[in-house]
Amino acid sequence: MPSIIALLSLLLLASAALTSVVVPNYKDLTIRTHREVGELSSSIDTLYLKGPRERSETRVEKPAASNNSIHIGISQCDQKQSIALNPSARVYARFPIQDWAERIKRAPHVEQNEVSGAEVHVTIDSVDTGERKSFGSFTARHVKTTTEVEPGPGASLPASTEETDGWYIDLPGLGCQESQNGIGFVWSSSRLGNAPARHDRINITHLGTAPHGYALEQVIKRTEDGRTMVGKIELLEFSEAPVDAKLFEIPPGYSPALRTPQGGFDMTKADTFANRLAQFWAELKASAQRAFGAS
Repeated sequence: MPSIIALLSLLLLASAALTSVVVPNYKDLTIRTHREVGELSSSIDTLYLKGPRERSETRVEKPAASNNSIHIGISQCDQKQSIALNPSARVYARFPIQDWAERIKRAPHVEQNEVSGAEVHVTIDSVDTGERKSFGSFTARHVKTTTEVEPGPGASLPASTEETDGWYIDLPGLGCQESQNGIGFVWSSSRLGNAPARHDRINITHLGTAPHGYALEQVIKRTEDGRTMVGKIELLEFSEAPVDAKLFEIPPGYSPALRTPQGGFDMTKADTFANRLAQFWAELKASAQRAFGAS
């Protein structure tokens, strides 16, 4: 079920808006919330904003993490880069901030005859109740949203209903991105065994189109296969007090994370000669095992 939720969230996000890179200028702001999804997971999430920079921290409470329960990301919009930090290993990794609008424009087009799977109809009705709450100098909107997923015969996505009730504020430029026009439809794919991938065509219909924003309080009730799961966001802190600029830089004493052969990073190890050598031998051993196993 969590994988289906993640897939559907990605599809709805993709259908909502294209984004392009921007450089915001935020007032100092700290927002701390408690997020939980049924009995599956819970975390404390903190967002810090200052000028063109933001920092997000997630402290995982459930499921219990052994040695990496804090995830930290920094967006330096003025430098067009993001930074991932692992306080446990005291390592960091830098990434360029992607311009998703340009990437989607350059993505290969999927022809209709390539979409071999069933149709899935997604109806989204988002309504602003008109109620308002003040949080410091910000005004939050009360928005209720219902999402109905109706798959055709043979579709990969299951039928589901999701009801969202939340209070949202506008933080334009969050993630160094600015929303643009939406996409007409997107598609998902699945593969069973050695069978060719089937592409579900996702047709999205918007009824009410009230904008959301950054959730300060939210309840999501999702029903699928006769089971209902409830997720919640509760506000713990909302402060416009000055934020230390050092929070948006790499802390002293941190080392670059070990690069992997696939082009990513091992965020549990520093990029040292010893770790590179150990990684080389591990890759060599794995390649030999694959070669002998296939022969």
